[in-house]
This record gives sequence, structure tokens and C-alpha cells, in this order.
Amino acid sequence: MPIARASPRNPAALMFWLAVFVALALHVQPAHAQSSDSCFVNGAFGMDFGTVTSSGRPATSQLNITCEPDFSGGQTFHYQVCIYLNPGQWSGGQPTRRMSNYNNAYLNYDLFSDPVHTQHIGAPGSTPVYQVQIVAAPATPQTVNIPIYGWVYPGQAVPAAIPFSEQGITGLLRFRYSTASFASSADCTTGGIGGGISMFNSSGVLATFEYGCWVAATDIDFGAVPPPLSQLRETGNIRVECPPGTTWSVGLDNGLNFDGSMRRMAGTGGFVRYQLYQDSSATQVWGNDDASMVQGTTDTAGNTVSLTVYGLVPAQPDLAVGDYVDTIVVTLYY
Repeated sequence: MPIARASPRNPAALMFWLAVFVALALHVQPAHAQSSDSCFVNGAFGMDFGTVTSSGRPATSQLNITCEPDFSGGQTFHYQVCIYLNPGQWSGGQPTRRMSNYNNAYLNYDLFSDPVHTQHIGAPGSTPVYQVQIVAAPATPQTVNIPIYGWVYPGQAVPAAIPFSEQGITGLLRFRYSTASFASSADCTTGGIGGGISMFNSSGVLATFEYGCWVAATDIDFGAVPPPLSQLRETGNIRVECPPGTTWSVGLDNGLNFDGSMRRMAGTGGFVRYQLYQDSSATQVWGNDDASMVQGTTDTAGNTVSLTVYGLVPAQPDLAVGDYVDTIVVTLYY
């Protein structure tokens, strides 16, 4: 090398040759000087379920994977790739993965390799293993997107005021490669002519539970009776379902034939006066304003609330024989 011939008695020459040597070392690095045999995930894994209801909800995300080619030898690399996703901050030791609203409530979900949600994606050592095969032609990196399917389980009752999320999900990609065919390995730890692993992170799994309620009511049937000489009493039922912790009110309108003081059923013989009450002693009329509605709060388990409607027909001995009906609108406020 030229530096070996520099004279130690000539500092200027020595400095010159050192400068040339360093400059040459910086410029002789080729863009691709060796074969690359690795696979890795570009970016991070993440999933947003959006707005979820008690019916559950699917979502789909993707992992962007690049497998490197043979840049100098002209060989085709056949990659067998295995994908693992560890439990996040709330899922360790649980039967399913779960998100939290960070207020002591959890929303259960899982991640799958198939769209019908039968093949879980778990941590290393779990089965089945999510495997894909990738072919990288010479000098051409191969990038593919593989789907990750998520499923929030139905039938859950959780608070809706605060969004749910799970962070801390780490992923692991294992690969084996061969120049002839794909390696045969159940977990990408053996086979082929080589392999390796790479880690990747998560941007989190997110969901918002829909703040929705529903109400259902049964009819009140006073039966087939002669004109009443005394009071007739019957009951109906209203069911309310809301997310845990929801405060609600149920109102009943005055029907189609209200006379200003009493509800009335209409029929061929005119009208039958009646009233609907909150209590069995018939002292609290059930109406549709703040003072006369029934109020409640759904418990922390999200149990359906059953309300009894007490109907009363006062004595009306002069009524004409016939069928009488009225329609009441039930309104749930929350």
C-alpha cells in the first residue's frame, strides 16, 4: 500500500498519504456488497375497531413484511415466515386478549390469522402458527402485506363513556430460507440453509363502545269482562338495557284519546277511562315529564332492568259492550 512507502522523516508526505488512504476507504463502500438473507416488519402493528356494540365487531389490519434478496449471487431465496403477537398490557394470563378503559372495565377481543376467527395469533410457543411464504428474486427485495383479523366478542356489557385500548403488544417474526424450496418447519426454527428473527412493536389496539340503549314493552290486557262495577287492575312490563353505569328515564305518553285528566281507550261504544301508574297502590301516575317518569341507573354488570306498569280501569257500569284499545308510546331517555 502507498502508506507503507511514506517517509517518517517527511511529515508532509505522511499526512498526504494518510489523507488519501482515508478518502479511498470512504469511497470504496459499494451500495450492495453482500448477500442479504433477512425478513422484517416495516413499521408497527396496530388495529382500530372503531365503534363497537354489544353485538361485537370485526376489524382487519395488516403487517408490511420485507424479505431481502441475494444482491450479488443471483440466487432466489424462498422464505418461510412465522408471525407471533405477544399479549399486551392487559391480556397476560387472561383467556382472551382485552382492552381497558383505564377505569376498571375491560373489553375482550382476540387476533386471528383467518377471517372466520378460528386461528388465534399468539406468543412464541403457541399453536397454530401464522405462516406465510415469500419468494425474493435476485437483487429484488420482496414486500408483502399480510392480514391480521381482529374480533371483539359479542354479548359484552361495558361502560361507554371512555374509549378502550391496549398497548404494549410486541411482535416477533421468525424466518427460515432456502435457495431451492421452502423450508419445512412448524415454527420457523429449523430447516433450510439459514434463518433468523426480528422484533416489531405495536401502535395499540383501540375501540369505542357505542353509548346505546334499547327498550321493549308488553301489552296490558284487561281481559273480556262485563261493564266494570269496580276497579279492574292489570300489569305490563317494560325492559331497559343500557351500558353499565348509564342513567336513564322512561316516559309514557297520554295515548291517543286523552281527555285532559285521564287516558282513554276508544271503541265502538265510545271511550273507557283508565290510568297507568308507577306503583301498585296507584298513587303515582306514570307520565312523560321529569316529575312523572321512572328513572334508574344500569348496574355495573349491565343487567337488563325490568319495570312494571300498573294499569287501572275505574268502575264504569254504564259502558257499552265492545272492544276498546289505546296506544301508548314508551320513550327511553339517556
